[in-house]
Amino acid sequence: MILNKRKIAQFIYDLNQSPEHRIGYLPRSLSAIEALLERMNEQDYVVSGDDTPDAFLGLIKDGPNAKVIGPLTTQSDLKQIAEMWKELTSRHSVIKDYEFYIDNRHQSGRQVMKALKTQYLGTQYTMTAESLTEEIDTRQVIKYRSIYKKSFCELLKNLYIDVSARKKLILDTLNDNYELFILLSEGIVKGYVILEVNAHAVCYIDHVETHKHYRQQGIGHKLVAHAANHAFHEYHATAIQLVVEDKRKRSIEFYEKLGFRKTDEMHHFKYTAE
Repeated sequence: MILNKRKIAQFIYDLNQSPEHRIGYLPRSLSAIEALLERMNEQDYVVSGDDTPDAFLGLIKDGPNAKVIGPLTTQSDLKQIAEMWKELTSRHSVIKDYEFYIDNRHQSGRQVMKALKTQYLGTQYTMTAESLTEEIDTRQVIKYRSIYKKSFCELLKNLYIDVSARKKLILDTLNDNYELFILLSEGIVKGYVILEVNAHAVCYIDHVETHKHYRQQGIGHKLVAHAANHAFHEYHATAIQLVVEDKRKRSIEFYEKLGFRKTDEMHHFKYTAE
């Protein structure tokens, strides 16, 4: 039986609200999860259940690698997940490496990682601030406008291989819920940050990127501080959240000084196909 994608999206969304089931590589809203499923080929996921889903495994392909969405399940049946994983990977023999993010409290997910003999790559922290405790000079950070498109594309060329796809992905997301800010210095766009805004609710800082030639100059810190201030002042955000890898000690220290604290953690794993 082919399950309705809307039902699958609702199942994924509902389960991912709980830390005991939370995984990475998922957008936050139900509508964004529905849009992700619409973009995915049906060969890219496995779902079990008759009228209602009870387990899901999917992947987002990235050349010879893939980002895994899952495991998401209402059961604690490792055998079921193992069979679903075998089915999913058998469809994608060209993919070598699969990466997962599993919440620290997702016990069954961690058991699956152990059963698959995955490699632990590190930890990703969610950091939250209800207010900022330090003033940062962010006068070089401005809201993106089309007149900066050429310079913004030069930044993307420095950061990514598939520039056109990345440009489309970023610019197509800009609407009432997403804002793009750039740091402009000496006529050069040296970094950008995307802010997901939710009036009188939690806002999220996403995709903080800095030009490779201008790193270690505090550009990312200025972008984060500006986005957070904007969310608090313009949208009366109840809190700001961002994610950071554990190896980025300097950034974590800066965020803590700015008023952020660690509130959640995800473990990063890699499975390599034989």
